[in-house]
Amino acid sequence: MTEQGLSAFLGTVLLVFLSVTNLQAQLWSTDFEGTNANVSLNTTDLGGVGTAGQNEWIINSAYTGGTVGPITVPATPAQPAAITPNSQNYMHIVSQAGQLLVPPIENAHVDTSAPNGETYFTEIHTAVDASALTGVTLDFWFLNNSPAAQAEVYAKDGATGTWTLLANADFTTSLGLAPTWTQTTYQGSVLDGMADIYIGFRFVHNTTGSDQPSFSVDNMSITAPSNVVANVTYPNPLPTVLCTGDTIHFSAQTSPAITSYQWNFNGANNGPQALLGSTVIFEAALVANPTTFTFELIVSDGVTQDVQQFQVTVNPCNDPVLDFNGSPTSICEGSQVTFTNNSIPGSAPIDSIRWNFPGGTPVTSTQNNPTVTYGTSGSYGVELIVYDSNGVYDTLVNNYINVLVCPPPNAEFIATATQLCPGDCIGFIDQSTNMNGAGSTWFWQFPGADSATSTVQNPQNICYQTPGLYEVILSASNINGSDTRLRTGYIQVDSCLAPIARYEVEKDSICQNTCVQFFSTGIREDSLNWQFDGADLPYRESTERNPTVCYSDTGRFNVQLVAVNDYGVDVELRSNFISVAGYPEVDAGPDETIIIDLPTRIEAFGTAPNFIWTPDYMISDVNSRTPTVNPRENTVYYVTNVNAHGCSSTDSLRVLVRQEYYAGVPDIFSPNEDGNNDVLYVKGNGITDVEFYVYNRAGELVFQSFDQKLGWDGKQKGQNVNPGVFMYFAKVTYLNGFEEIIKGDVTLVR
Repeated sequence: MTEQGLSAFLGTVLLVFLSVTNLQAQLWSTDFEGTNANVSLNTTDLGGVGTAGQNEWIINSAYTGGTVGPITVPATPAQPAAITPNSQNYMHIVSQAGQLLVPPIENAHVDTSAPNGETYFTEIHTAVDASALTGVTLDFWFLNNSPAAQAEVYAKDGATGTWTLLANADFTTSLGLAPTWTQTTYQGSVLDGMADIYIGFRFVHNTTGSDQPSFSVDNMSITAPSNVVANVTYPNPLPTVLCTGDTIHFSAQTSPAITSYQWNFNGANNGPQALLGSTVIFEAALVANPTTFTFELIVSDGVTQDVQQFQVTVNPCNDPVLDFNGSPTSICEGSQVTFTNNSIPGSAPIDSIRWNFPGGTPVTSTQNNPTVTYGTSGSYGVELIVYDSNGVYDTLVNNYINVLVCPPPNAEFIATATQLCPGDCIGFIDQSTNMNGAGSTWFWQFPGADSATSTVQNPQNICYQTPGLYEVILSASNINGSDTRLRTGYIQVDSCLAPIARYEVEKDSICQNTCVQFFSTGIREDSLNWQFDGADLPYRESTERNPTVCYSDTGRFNVQLVAVNDYGVDVELRSNFISVAGYPEVDAGPDETIIIDLPTRIEAFGTAPNFIWTPDYMISDVNSRTPTVNPRENTVYYVTNVNAHGCSSTDSLRVLVRQEYYAGVPDIFSPNEDGNNDVLYVKGNGITDVEFYVYNRAGELVFQSFDQKLGWDGKQKGQNVNPGVFMYFAKVTYLNGFEEIIKGDVTLVR
């Protein structure tokens, strides 16, 4: 409802009155739903602290309490059914501390620690012009269960008017303690003659005390005695049901005091929904289904108004749809047919029905679903007649029932399901032929079921508890004989457990351009679906149980296995499960040429170095990147680089050995212990034996050696000899057996 004055009569939404006339006219109302632009919360009028207080006025729909520090806040009482809409927005006092909690407590309660005398004021601008009215009343619902505070109501005329306290004695119910929602009406004279009514509510916190639900207000209205009466005079009586497209005149009782008439049809009129004038023409709208609308006549004298409201159902006025079926429609003599009425009502309810069954017993029936016996072979029609308030309707189907002279039966049946889970229950449907005559019987056997046997034609709720395969037996009999149908292994009871997806792989760290096999280790799967991210395109998906998958790209890749059976799906996803590494780089370096018996260092290069040299012939360390080799013959050395995935690359170099031998002695040396040329050796390669002699100038032997690795350190008998020139003599034997004599002078310097 809007909160405008009567000066905006045509735009005002009026409170619904269900009586034919209303002697008290509503001038304004609010239920605090939607926007409340006319409400000024927490003003400073009459000592109000605005929003600076510890409590404040708010509008919301919170009713649930909670805990504020040591205080438990009770819930706000629910609104009674008389307040519409029930338990929605209302205006009330609330503790600011409660609103700051997480989650907040925003129902009606007060902060008991607020200073005594702290005042909270709110004003509502009704815009009601009552300057020419007397007997103006204010009505609202309230509750107040806080004895620590007092509630007051004020009124003023216009924005600059002076607030006047409405005496508590003039309310039908005092504004004191009211622990539940209570309705009260102000019946004093303060509102009479005001041209622009403002209403104010003042709440004063007097003493420290109860935090019970504080002062709250809902469903306010201002009314005044009505000077006019709304009364629809034609048609009389007022219609309650109309058909779509019906046209009707509506006329209102006229009076010189009435200055305006407005008719509201709220969606029922095929044209405008609001018409003006004491007499209007109405055409019922087209509706698909019966729909009830509320019609209103609103009259006004420019100051007060009155409303008459009545309800009309607009009906499509459709014919009913006649339909029925019989089961079965082909029977043996003496058998029964059950008929079912499936008719759909039209715009009017179906009042009654009647069946005609030529050749049947009974011949007629008024039951909705009758059972009819046919004793003589032949073809018979069926007629259904339907009655409603709009007329009589019938349908006739000729030759609908075929009655046969039946031979002995042929037993047959089906089950509503043949694959079950433990605890499932199913039904069985007899499909035996020649079983529609008198004396027909059925005997069922259900080995393994909870119900071992049955004698009904279509047994239901046959339950199986244990997995396995079970037979079903039906023996069908009629007056002409019997037949038995056995279906072996017909019912399959599964465990009905979902599958478990699991798998292993022969190796999860592999080399580029390598294939690896996966193995499903799950259970109960009917089908498998593999997803191999990063694999070569032909291998990215597979439904095999143990697929082989090839990878050309390097990286870490996901593997997913989806296992499916009739009872569920299971997925095992392993992220970054397969690690594919490239082959490491390796370079054995250039080929080398050495002179026999002179070692050389070789050097390998590559990524993720883990080098292994082969063969191990005359090499210092097969696991070194830079070993020393000294082969006696031409040799090819291979170096293999292996990474953490076991991927390996191999390169080679050739060491050529030159079969050249020589020997010689330096002509100068300096045994001064500087680490450079301190010892005099017989140098050369391919030497197997050596005799080495050194003499001074007097021909005295100062040093001799029979090992090429043992040289002269410039001492004689442990004492340094003086610098000078010395003579040497050496006999050398080479690998090929050749012997050579070398001799000469050597100068010792220090």
